[in-house]
Amino acid sequence: RAWGHRTATPFRPRLGQGGPSAAAAVRWVCERKFLKKKDADTKSLPFLVRRTPSGNLPVYVHSTLGRGKITRVRRVFGDAEHLAGEVGRLCGTVPRVGSGGRKAVEVSGVHEERIKEWLQSLGL
Repeated sequence: RAWGHRTATPFRPRLGQGGPSAAAAVRWVCERKFLKKKDADTKSLPFLVRRTPSGNLPVYVHSTLGRGKITRVRRVFGDAEHLAGEVGRLCGTVPRVGSGGRKAVEVSGVHEERIKEWLQSLGL
């Protein structure tokens, strides 16, 4: 076949043809009510929660196999046990520090808004 037989542009499926959905496009927008505070000093905190590349706080709600929900705080650096204690006191549940290569704190229930507001008040 000749070189010019196929077009050089990659195939981009239309919406509804198995390509990225509209919800995936919204994912890259930073949530306005949880914007990072300017000139906030976080050096005195024993832990750090880094924001995602889009500027959002990495707090997510996941479904469990038994129809329950857990809230997970990802991208934790420093003393994850201290963060787990603070989040547990804030939510009124027993926290768990996720094991593995990256640190994460999990609490049972849906506490995404409460944890994000608290992390923003700390200046993270």
